[in-house]
Amino acid sequence: MRIMAYSKNELRQAYIARLQQLDLNTRLSEEKRLTSMLFNQPEWMRAKTVALTLSQSFEIDTAPILLHARHEGRTVVVPRTLPKRQMEFVEITESTNFEESSFGILEPADGRVFSPDEIDLMVVPGVAFTQDGQRLGFGGGYYDRYLSKYHGDTVALALPTQLADNGEWQPDGHDQQIAKVLTLAEC
Repeated sequence: MRIMAYSKNELRQAYIARLQQLDLNTRLSEEKRLTSMLFNQPEWMRAKTVALTLSQSFEIDTAPILLHARHEGRTVVVPRTLPKRQMEFVEITESTNFEESSFGILEPADGRVFSPDEIDLMVVPGVAFTQDGQRLGFGGGYYDRYLSKYHGDTVALALPTQLADNGEWQPDGHDQQIAKVLTLAEC
């Protein structure tokens, strides 16, 4: 018997489709529970500088996380893409100007760039995650490149539809593992 193996790209498309098909009320309820879990993590509580993404429509909404972090007096940094599939994290404030990237994502046009060792906690986005921290990203390798030189805390939020079985895909040598994947299975 042959096991059907899917490429990372095929899996990525399937997980994105599942995210897009989620019932809005269920999704909002799950997101709220996950963000509450995040705010109770020791990594969150000790972080002075938090790295987040400005989410796309099918991703977990990071706006409430960003607002909560700012309300608590934390510094929030978000990615800005650079040539050669690199990125940097830039502080956002009330006066930050944004521009749309080639991916259609808003990025800060100005602001202070933080080095990897100035970021305490990175909330890492992805399409799917395994419980042990494997991540299926969006395919550009931006986060894997950055995480290879980042040594702070990493956490990912995974809706039930984003939770994959261990071994569902074969990690590549450059794939970076996430230290903690928060799921509603832990509630």
